[in-house]
Amino acid sequence: MLCEECNVRPAEVTITTVIGGEKTVRHLCRDCMKKYQNGDISSLMAAILSSMTPRKTENAETDAVCPNCGMHISQFRKSGVLGCAECYQAFKEELRPLFTRIQGRTQHAGRRPPASPEEQERIRKMEELRKKLEDAVQAEEYEMAARFRDELKELQQSKVQEAEPGSAAIKDVQKEEGKDA
Repeated sequence: MLCEECNVRPAEVTITTVIGGEKTVRHLCRDCMKKYQNGDISSLMAAILSSMTPRKTENAETDAVCPNCGMHISQFRKSGVLGCAECYQAFKEELRPLFTRIQGRTQHAGRRPPASPEEQERIRKMEELRKKLEDAVQAEEYEMAARFRDELKELQQSKVQEAEPGSAAIKDVQKEEGKDA
């Protein structure tokens, strides 16, 4: 059997991946395997991804072209790299099952982008007030603690008033306060 990467030398290495219950087997020669071990892992991932992506007909494959950069879906399958941000939309149907297999979902579940400078300052003030409130309660200075508590509520209310009822911003504020939305 020939190497599936170069199609020149005999395959001596077998790579088996099982993702989501779907088994994929690749047969490579020693030279191609060394290429991947020496840092060219993106090519290996592209090869594995292309073997996992369901292929339609050749005509359907050539029809999928990004209107922005002109990249074909077949180029993505070979390289594993998209040409531009618009490619995600142009190849949505081909990418969705791929993302589901690799990441387990198609919706982003990572961290949110950093807040605006004004929001960062508000959050910093809230943290400072929480600390002062805690210190005042421990020192049994309840009048000071009540003032800090009121200031903290004002800052929290200013965030709630900026958001519409039921929006994600209110849920974020409620989470900051320790309440579950």
